[in-house]
Amino acid sequence: MIIAIDGPSGTGKSTVAKGVAKRLGFTFFDTGAMYRSVAWKILEENKDPSNEEQVSASLSDFHYEIRLDANQERRYFVGGADVTDAIREPRISSVASQIAAYPGVRKALVSIQRKFGHQCNAVFEGRDMGTIVFPDADLKIFLSANAEKRAERRYRELLAKFPDLVGSLQLSQILKEIEERDFKDTTRSISPLKKAPDAIFIDTSELTVDQAIEQIILLLPCKKQYPPMKWSYWIVYSLARLFFKIFFRLRVFGLEHFRPGSGIIAANHCSNYDPPVLSISCPEEVHFLAKQSLFRIPLLGKLIRILNSHPVAGLGNDTQTFRQVLQLLQERKKVLLFPEGTRSLDGSLQPLERGLSFIVKKAKCPIFPCYIKGTFLAWPPGRGFPKLFGKISCVFGTPIEWSDFEELDKKEAEKEITERTSKAFKELKEWLEAGAKGTPP
Repeated sequence: MIIAIDGPSGTGKSTVAKGVAKRLGFTFFDTGAMYRSVAWKILEENKDPSNEEQVSASLSDFHYEIRLDANQERRYFVGGADVTDAIREPRISSVASQIAAYPGVRKALVSIQRKFGHQCNAVFEGRDMGTIVFPDADLKIFLSANAEKRAERRYRELLAKFPDLVGSLQLSQILKEIEERDFKDTTRSISPLKKAPDAIFIDTSELTVDQAIEQIILLLPCKKQYPPMKWSYWIVYSLARLFFKIFFRLRVFGLEHFRPGSGIIAANHCSNYDPPVLSISCPEEVHFLAKQSLFRIPLLGKLIRILNSHPVAGLGNDTQTFRQVLQLLQERKKVLLFPEGTRSLDGSLQPLERGLSFIVKKAKCPIFPCYIKGTFLAWPPGRGFPKLFGKISCVFGTPIEWSDFEELDKKEAEKEITERTSKAFKELKEWLEAGAKGTPP
């Protein structure tokens, strides 16, 4: 589960997020500390924060770690140096806000954040957690408070950490800096600070930390909420799932990566069994494209039609097919695609075609990579009838977010999407073959 807490500085985000994580036994991730750590590195290297090229170059050897000390408190390290206290100095704040507006910085750090987020239950706090980094987080919170209250909190925090500043620290100056940072954060072109449409607004001006934490705890969903299935779909889904469980010992991994909402489920393809197996492995209804010839197979044809299949001649230049897929995605549905285009004749992974990248850029949706193992042996291409016994596994990997490619030009984006998806297939295959231990990549 991912809880995303956003809001401007001084609202108590870090303290509240830590408290929520502690109450739930989740991992707490302070994204602001990561940007501050980059800012610290830049200043330590005497680089100009206003020079985007210098800042981006500094990221090439940015090694960021989070460790727990003897008291189980989090400590932040950059290249082996403990920067936990240093990144909270006043000089770091303005630089962190400045570099956070650079596309290269955001892309690099967002990738790290998502990697952490898909490994465990976590509480993330920052400024674009619910809008950019985790657009489908299980719970989104937007904390706010009036500027004066935030300035007072920041003033007390700094005095507690740096008592030697008591003579030079001015409340009016802190208020001015907060207002300036709010303006920068809300008006920047890249990932501006704003409330996600489905985020819950909480004003902390008059709330204690415990009261804010309690409000968030009460808002937690009991589990991921998926749209109810049509009765006909549910019946076939349940019977097919039972069939594959009994005869093929179907095992499904990585459902923690799955989430409600629109998206493309992209999988390898080597058998006529792939569409139904993948459909019944998902916790919600999915739609998929299937060759017209499959609908002529007596039992399979009826089964896949009820499972929201759509007959096509092929996933190549079929404009009508692309339009149909885009329409389904716009309706916030899941669409199953086999980007290899045709079934593998020997069960091995094949090069991906361009259709997937085209749809992702048009629909601006995530990709849920999936690898299916065992269907080739159960029903290989060219075999008239499938075997009745075997072993099939299906594993879902970390979602590939479309926002990772939105700043790229068309050709570069297509190449990157194809390479990322192909790499995901290989990593999921290796994970299964290595014994399916831990969380899928």
